[in-house]
Amino acid sequence: MIGFGQILSPSVIGSAGASFSNSTFSTDLTVGEVMIETFSNISIISQGFHQGIEDINSDVINLDINTKVYPNPTTNFLIIELEQNVNAELLVYDINGKIVIKDKLNNEQQKQLDFSFLNQGNYLLHINIADNQSVYQINKSK
Repeated sequence: MIGFGQILSPSVIGSAGASFSNSTFSTDLTVGEVMIETFSNISIISQGFHQGIEDINSDVINLDINTKVYPNPTTNFLIIELEQNVNAELLVYDINGKIVIKDKLNNEQQKQLDFSFLNQGNYLLHINIADNQSVYQINKSK
């Protein structure tokens, strides 16, 4: 018996699992053990966990206003300075996506955020002005 086949994109063969996709994201999952071995030649065959190819598009539109965020890394306070007075929402997220600081600029050009109570690590600062947003990675050190 001779057989020929062709697969044009990665796929999962498993007894349990699912595939999900929309216009911006596609993922496959299987239920089973963590990957313990991978075989590859032209095709890749792995046992257990399968990590799909993720393509995520973001709708973040960067601010047109010059912004300074300093000092980074910070130990106690973070200063946000914009070139003009604005109304903005300031959100700081931890690595788990939880909001740890929420503040606003009310027709202001500068704001100081207190980071002293936060644990050492990386955080994401989101500055939202109308429908525009800028995101900054902030490192909190001891």
